[in-house]
Amino acid sequence: MGEDIYLDCAASTPTDPAVVQAMTEVLGTRCANPSSIHSAGIDAMKLVELARMRISMALGAQPDELIFTGSATEANNHAIKGAIWASDAPTKHLIVSGIEHPSVLGVAQWLAATGQAELTILGADATGCTPSADVAKALRPDTVLVSLMHANNETGTVQPIAEVAALCADHPTLVHVDAAQSFMKLPLDMKQLGLDLVTINGHKLHGPKGVGALAIRAGVALEPVLHGGGHEMGHRSGTLNVAGIVGFGEAVARYGAECRGTMDALRTHLLLGLEAMIPGLRLHGVRTGSLGNILNVGIPGCQGKWMAAELDKQGIRVSASSACHSTKLTPSHVLLAMGLSEKEADEAFRISLGRFNTIEEIQGLLNAMSKLCSGRAA
Repeated sequence: MGEDIYLDCAASTPTDPAVVQAMTEVLGTRCANPSSIHSAGIDAMKLVELARMRISMALGAQPDELIFTGSATEANNHAIKGAIWASDAPTKHLIVSGIEHPSVLGVAQWLAATGQAELTILGADATGCTPSADVAKALRPDTVLVSLMHANNETGTVQPIAEVAALCADHPTLVHVDAAQSFMKLPLDMKQLGLDLVTINGHKLHGPKGVGALAIRAGVALEPVLHGGGHEMGHRSGTLNVAGIVGFGEAVARYGAECRGTMDALRTHLLLGLEAMIPGLRLHGVRTGSLGNILNVGIPGCQGKWMAAELDKQGIRVSASSACHSTKLTPSHVLLAMGLSEKEADEAFRISLGRFNTIEEIQGLLNAMSKLCSGRAA
């Protein structure tokens, strides 16, 4: 059917050609370790610091508040483990929502299982939102950290991070936000919102894989997860991925606010088209006010993995769940937390857009799904 249609950008995005070019130039001519004190090392560090400035400005942080990591998973681990390990409280209480990415839930559950923290996992409502009132009820004098994602990676539902930060401002409690999925797609100003820790990465916004970042508000103490040479202001040891960091910075610089409006319009067109085509279509999330590039739906009586596989045969890439669950047979923990049955969760699939998707591609998806649905009905 011609060129592939890639609509799985919540899992990872195609790398912007301009990002590839910027990285290629670094790989070809800038081989020095940025920690070296000779001129080549200093030149490499200048590239790192330019990227650090670009990214921190987009996040509402200062350059010296941003450290680079190997992924958003590593950044989440560093934020949560680091906060718990740095606390000298006799008991250490941790709050997370039940819809978090596995790199948050898994860390929190490990800390609890090993006796390093007491854990409260909050639920979600039918739209996939964890109410701030639930956080308020769960807060304790010994709560070290609340970790709540900005927007959910499966449904796109935006979480009340501003309200949660305001609640925690009156407590000795840090607020960590996993913004890997939402960064540059939604307004996010770390200082204005009063956030302590924010996780982001590059490959969700047409940058490279293998590079993430953690913004750490000045004055917040974290115990390092990686020990060694004391790189990244003592937070994260290891030789920096200069090419990846440069690519990350380039991707951020090229991700303009107009991209949000374009993707939101495509999502609306897609949702209206699916609703007109499929009686009883379920929307998992909210119609408006969500992350504008993610649409999670369910077709009664149609397994989501079947739909994703059939579309894949036609060169159209969507997902039956998040990339972290796509190879597992268990239903999405996010959808189950929202109150869906296992059968309903099994019928779900996710379509997620990027900067380079077009209305023609959305129409191609709708045409393909129309044929598949009519074929099943026949």
